[in-house]
Amino acid sequence: MKRIHSEAYGLLVVEDSQIYLFESGILGIPDIRQYALLPMDGTPFFVLHAFGEEVSFILLPSHLALEDYNFRISDETISLLELKSPDDVGVMLIVNINQDKLYVNLMAPILLSPHSLKGFQYIIKDQEFPVRYPLEQKGEA
Repeated sequence: MKRIHSEAYGLLVVEDSQIYLFESGILGIPDIRQYALLPMDGTPFFVLHAFGEEVSFILLPSHLALEDYNFRISDETISLLELKSPDDVGVMLIVNINQDKLYVNLMAPILLSPHSLKGFQYIIKDQEFPVRYPLEQKGEA
């Protein structure tokens, strides 16, 4: 087990199975490559927290934001993540807060392979998806 001392979240205890390698980093932060993926207790959200840096993201599984969210992954990405089938990849969306409203980034999802423990921020170029898609709470729509 490893530990992260986070100013935002306190002491985080991390299992090896929760550590993902982002060989290309994350957009805008190419030098940070190792992140821990941790569930946020009592919520559907996760924290993706860097090791050794105060960098973290709130993530939401894509199916909780949008039921019919589909896109094609490049062969290069499939190889990078060491995917054997489409079911091998977890798709998470970065959550942003703007004026007390929650939005998710549909154009640049975080792809995670639990088998290889590799992650990748995938930029969707062949479809039009918004960077800020409003996250509706159940019962709001």
